[in-house]
Amino acid sequence: MKKVIYLDVGTHFGQEFLSLFGKNQTFYVKVLRRMIGQYIFRRGEKFTLTNIRTMIQSRRVVRENLKDFLFFFVEANPNIINHADVYTRAHGVFNCALTGNPSLDFTKLFLGNDYKLSQGSSIFLSKDNVSRDNFVTTLGVPAKIFFEALKQHIDSLSTDYVVVLRLNCEGVEDDVIYSAHEIFKQKLVLISGSLKDVKGCKGVQAYEKLENYMSFNSIPFVFFSSLPNSWEKAHSSIMRVYDEFQKLTGKKNK
Repeated sequence: MKKVIYLDVGTHFGQEFLSLFGKNQTFYVKVLRRMIGQYIFRRGEKFTLTNIRTMIQSRRVVRENLKDFLFFFVEANPNIINHADVYTRAHGVFNCALTGNPSLDFTKLFLGNDYKLSQGSSIFLSKDNVSRDNFVTTLGVPAKIFFEALKQHIDSLSTDYVVVLRLNCEGVEDDVIYSAHEIFKQKLVLISGSLKDVKGCKGVQAYEKLENYMSFNSIPFVFFSSLPNSWEKAHSSIMRVYDEFQKLTGKKNK
């Protein structure tokens, strides 16, 4: 069985996932709010009806073909997993923090703005929105060990697949990408999300090293956040991956 693997590391309530795979009501409410902000309050980047039509088309195709996808979520904060129903949509949910450490350990997830459901929590104290005294304890799993185990599991489910990695994990993005590419190799066909926290937590040199690595290995990247303005390009990139999947399996787009 051929599958497109959607792997989300640092899910933050699965907002990006829901923008493409979620219910229509949630999608249209967020788009409407964005349009109100643009046309009434004159806030935010330009957002057109053409953008919306493209996203509606992408959503229609993937929602009609959900059986072709497998979803895996990694979320370090147990409070978020216990609070949101989106995690019931996944084929696997892992409550852990992926790290660049050599072995398993218990690690502190420092809560962004001292809020237990914060989207900006991090294992790094170098983030400016966290404090040493406000954290939850989570399992730290070396990214390479995690992806080795996940690959074995996926191999047992699918004879052929490609991986779309969506990530925003507050400074660990470089460790996640290096390990995911090492394990999945050419099967890792798209990375989406945000990489800016690498620069904020680890510095410019680490960020430039990551950019050079992705460029050298020709790994496509598209910005994908909870902001609707990022959705059209991100959705279209994922759709291109799915279209290639269809060509390989001899399917036709509906």
